[in-house]
Amino acid sequence: MPELRKDYFLDRWVIIAKERGKRPHDYIHREKSEEFKKEEGKICFFCPGNEHTTPPEISRVVGENGNWIIRNFPNKFPATKWHEIVVETPIHGEDIANLSIEHLVKVFNVFSERVKEIEKNPEVKYVLIFKNSGKDAGASLQHSHTQLIGMEILPPFVKEEIIASEKYFKEKKICPYCDIIKKEVNSERKIFEDDHTIGFAPFASRFPFEFWLMPKRHITKLDEFQNDELYSFVKALKEILLKIQSLLNKPPYNFYIHISPKNSSFIHLHLVFFPRLTKFAGFEFGSGIPINIFSPEDAAKFYKDDIKFL
Repeated sequence: MPELRKDYFLDRWVIIAKERGKRPHDYIHREKSEEFKKEEGKICFFCPGNEHTTPPEISRVVGENGNWIIRNFPNKFPATKWHEIVVETPIHGEDIANLSIEHLVKVFNVFSERVKEIEKNPEVKYVLIFKNSGKDAGASLQHSHTQLIGMEILPPFVKEEIIASEKYFKEKKICPYCDIIKKEVNSERKIFEDDHTIGFAPFASRFPFEFWLMPKRHITKLDEFQNDELYSFVKALKEILLKIQSLLNKPPYNFYIHISPKNSSFIHLHLVFFPRLTKFAGFEFGSGIPINIFSPEDAAKFYKDDIKFL
């Protein structure tokens, strides 16, 4: 029977209706012929040699040969006054799952540096980091990139998390996310764990194969990661992405990273990932309650079957 589930501590609900669902292989992405290939005769603005087609560069990371391996610049079509692009690789069509762990550490260090710089502006109340991969996930360009947006307000979801976290801490004297880790570390929804990081399919998953990554230590900002913690975090992200890419044929996906805003420490840093395999319809839009047809317990089992961590 379908099951109504509530978020760990937020007033958010989902319906888990796995009876309406499919087997894992039924979710395999049917790749469109052009989706992961450079279109003939068209310029990719993010490829090496086309740097002049983007807004002036903010920063870059260079490799051993002196060429850039990561570029950062303003979005040409910004949604806010502080909207930046981080191109994680010069190779067209390469996903971040295929980058080395060392390269991914550099990518996350760029995120950290740019968040700190954007937050220096007194008008900025919050910086959101998010990734759209694939056309069905909202990506307008095929070349892999992540976006950072600075906002003059706290986004409603983030504000809700802060208010609920403060209330939870006052009542239970513990960070709710730290409490979530305690609950999931021994649950059937756990996907990954090492000394520093835990990955799991959340109890009230909104989407099939949704997973969360969290540092075990109460880290609220990217610049609070110690080297071994960040290495652990990106290793987990890479390995789980490789798993879903290989078994579901590179599905379109989104992820976002929630950090604490300036002058706050109530949001325990967490990355939320979900492949775009289903779509919201009238019920979801009308009620605000997603229907997930693949349970988080089944998703965790899928991720763990034959998985080999680096």
